[in-house]
Amino acid sequence: MKKTLIALATLAAAGAAFAQSSVTLSGTIDVGFEKRWSGDPFAMTGNRNATSNWTLSGSEDLGGGLKANFRISTAFNPDTGTAAANVLGDNGTFLELQGGFGQIRAGRPVHLLWGNVLSANGTKGVSGHDSLSLLGGNGKNAGATHGVYASNAIQYFSPRMSGLQIQVEYAPKEVTTGTNGRGIALNYSEGPLALTFTNYIGATSTVNQKAVNQLAAAYDFGVARVFFTWRDQGGKLSNQDNSYALGVTAPVGPGLVYASYNVNELVGTDARTVIAGYKYNLSRRTTAYVNVANRNKEWAPAGAPTKSTSGFGFGLQHNF
Repeated sequence: MKKTLIALATLAAAGAAFAQSSVTLSGTIDVGFEKRWSGDPFAMTGNRNATSNWTLSGSEDLGGGLKANFRISTAFNPDTGTAAANVLGDNGTFLELQGGFGQIRAGRPVHLLWGNVLSANGTKGVSGHDSLSLLGGNGKNAGATHGVYASNAIQYFSPRMSGLQIQVEYAPKEVTTGTNGRGIALNYSEGPLALTFTNYIGATSTVNQKAVNQLAAAYDFGVARVFFTWRDQGGKLSNQDNSYALGVTAPVGPGLVYASYNVNELVGTDARTVIAGYKYNLSRRTTAYVNVANRNKEWAPAGAPTKSTSGFGFGLQHNF
């Protein structure tokens, strides 16, 4: 009888522990069609409004206001059924402790530079015309690019005080050459105003990178939200180092109109893209979208003709 009571008590304790934790399977599937530029075939494509992914996330209440959180997100191509990078967790993976002190995160999270970009687009747009493709030295202004995620990274996010949060990141290069990744950001969000400043160096094993400075701001006027992002690409010549993105989103009917104008400084004529589109919410989880874009000849991604050209696309996104 005593053994039975002990067993029941153990099961009850285990049940209580399980009740304080949760694991969720979620994700996104985004499929559409697009014509990228003149002479390019009309084709099915995926991930132009958002990244299709499977995401496993969870949280455990450790007591005393402390929580353990995790996320493992893997991207895939819905039009071909292939993995986007053949890497588990390529769409962001981390383990996190959260408490009154803030958040400490380790793994492969979104790095500070990209996490603090404020984009009017909110979608990837037509391939080769992305809203912020020019930020970070893409195209003919090849320089230090940082992708979206930081491998081997440790991040700290302070609690917000009067809307202000301090963010710190360190990512060791883990080899004898190159640069350790490191960054610091000030993030303010209160009422209609969002403002961030980020100083960032991405980890690299081959070259010594210089810091990138980025200022991003957004203001919600109610009828529309205006965005601006400026980035100073460290180590570039003064007439090639700045990138800009200016845009707006506005609710129209059950959806959202967006547009942005993006510039990357070059010697002579700067590289420019203009994009616009509409996202129609069929439900809280399903969105139909259409987008158009134009770029000048000074910026031509791989495979594109070296002339000014336009593209368009449309598709459907579902979150589960």
